[in-house]
Amino acid sequence: MATTVKTIADFLNEFAPLELAEEWDNVGLLLGDDTASVEKVLTCLTLTEDVADEAVTAGVQLVVSHHPILFRKVQRLTNQSPEGRIVLKLAAAGVAVYSPHTGHDSAAGGINQQLATRLLLNDITPIRPRDDEPASGSGRCGTLAVSMTVPEFLEHVKSSLDIEKLQYASGDGRSIARVGVACGSAAEFLGDADRRDCDALVTGEARFHALLEARSRGVAMVLLGHYDSERPAMEHMAEVLSQEFPGVNVTASEQESDPLEWA
Repeated sequence: MATTVKTIADFLNEFAPLELAEEWDNVGLLLGDDTASVEKVLTCLTLTEDVADEAVTAGVQLVVSHHPILFRKVQRLTNQSPEGRIVLKLAAAGVAVYSPHTGHDSAAGGINQQLATRLLLNDITPIRPRDDEPASGSGRCGTLAVSMTVPEFLEHVKSSLDIEKLQYASGDGRSIARVGVACGSAAEFLGDADRRDCDALVTGEARFHALLEARSRGVAMVLLGHYDSERPAMEHMAEVLSQEFPGVNVTASEQESDPLEWA
């Protein structure tokens, strides 16, 4: 029996339930015919023009992109915008696009759970539990086996997540025992992390004033970079799909790279 776009979409909705996505998000099957057969799948963090070219050249039938290709409502799709060129190119080649985004962030085996596990946190729970399901929710928090100084914790983060550089605000310099995790651009979880007695919040990126707020609260904030906080999970997604659909060739994008460079 042939694997279709719908077959994979249904599995993705089990792995990263769409009902876990934030209300403002745009998730699920965003482009394509769900009855189309699938032999090749490409995963990526963001569907840029380079990744779209890679997908078409490789002859894939489905791209699983963490970030939605069309995040906000659009009134026209033409070749005059990057989003338009991407959608038109993929549609012409018969390539479907599925985006799990914040549903993937919050899922039981999703990005934040993966980060918390790699950071060796214990007793992991959501930072912001769902009212209807206390066991699920947004972000994650947990406790280190032993408390660490801020410099020790920074080295722990780099070694655990295989990151060479990061940015941070040291808060009030307290020892780090309880840690919050929220991938991407998630400084909005600072207040939740503080209320759950976290000594540090690990996220992807934050604005200047969020860092000032972290300092005033005495909570350390560690910035991995948006790309480094989420891209590994899309490589993991390729492995998950390969195991679930052994007859389908699933790979993570080789063209994708972090747009932020360090001098």
